[in-house]
Amino acid sequence: MFQILKQTDIDFMSRRKVYLMFSAVLLLISIAILSVRWLNLGIEFTGGTEMQVKYVTAPDLSDIRTALKDSGLGNAVVTTIGDPEMHEVYIRLGVRAEEGEDGDLTSQVMGALHSAEDKANHDSGMINLNETNQEALQAKLETAPGMAAEDAAGLAASISEYRRENAVIGSYEDLNGVAGMTPEAMEYLKSQMFIGRFALRSQSFIGPAIGAELLEKAMWAVLGSLMGVLIYIGIRFQVQWGVAALAALFHDTVITLGLFSLFDQQMSLPVVAAYLTLIGYSVNDTVVVFDRIRENLRLRRSQKLIDVVNKSINQTLSRTVITSGSTWFVVIGLWILGGEALRPFAFVLSIGVIVGTYSSICIASPILVLWKEAVLRKKVGGGARRS
Repeated sequence: MFQILKQTDIDFMSRRKVYLMFSAVLLLISIAILSVRWLNLGIEFTGGTEMQVKYVTAPDLSDIRTALKDSGLGNAVVTTIGDPEMHEVYIRLGVRAEEGEDGDLTSQVMGALHSAEDKANHDSGMINLNETNQEALQAKLETAPGMAAEDAAGLAASISEYRRENAVIGSYEDLNGVAGMTPEAMEYLKSQMFIGRFALRSQSFIGPAIGAELLEKAMWAVLGSLMGVLIYIGIRFQVQWGVAALAALFHDTVITLGLFSLFDQQMSLPVVAAYLTLIGYSVNDTVVVFDRIRENLRLRRSQKLIDVVNKSINQTLSRTVITSGSTWFVVIGLWILGGEALRPFAFVLSIGVIVGTYSSICIASPILVLWKEAVLRKKVGGGARRS
């Protein structure tokens, strides 16, 4: 078997109280951070409007924020997404109390983003080629001199198909190659229609009641997974082993949440999936160590518990380093290259892999040792009192 670390003999358990005290301090700091800042909940949990807009030319985010603020939408989050050359902008607005369940703000945002020229063209009766639907476009084309109804339908379908494929129409010249376009039709387009500076790529709205329900279900999913781990390890090993593993999982989850809050990452459903993945990863690492401890307890009955635990951790250390290291490099790559949408997900796993690896060695095993030592002292003390 390939190994990075061979025949290590590190005395982990001699520092078990230091590990536990260090982790206790980290837990208190994390809880303090969460109590002050809590979490930056996404619209999945709070409710709100989410939009993705593609501009013809590079947008100015400060101008977008100013336009939204001037329209009474000052609580918007505005960021670029993907390749900057794609000119795509992500806009998110939370539901406000006065909006209630019908607080979809898509139309208000679109209105706020229109330039003065776009608004003037719209008020004059012209159609925005980057916003109109195929039916409205066809109806307008049917009024063109000399254009048959079937020709209007075909040209409207071709223009709509071009916009679906390219997300936005940049200029009239972009439409020269679409099926059914003629010089006469192009002149009519220029006289009766205009090209807006952006197009709406996607939109979603979640009401506050649905958001609260999703938040409750997400919390139950995490708590249920923790209880499942306790039951699984309690059956596979013993109850005290399950409690030690559960303490390590609590340690991993709270510290990762604290860092998540500190760096103001946005909590979303993919992030909940990341936490569930972290729980599964951490418990798998802990089970590997516990399995080796149980095996060595059977083979080395005459040795002290601390020596057996140290031996077991050293035997699995190379496997832990290889597994955790390879996983960590993958999630770091995802964090750097995965884009804005995947960054919070990768952040949880990149921190969680480190914390989870640490806890399986320096939290779960020391708690198990301290528990068994306490049970042994109780038995010895009870026997002494009876004698």
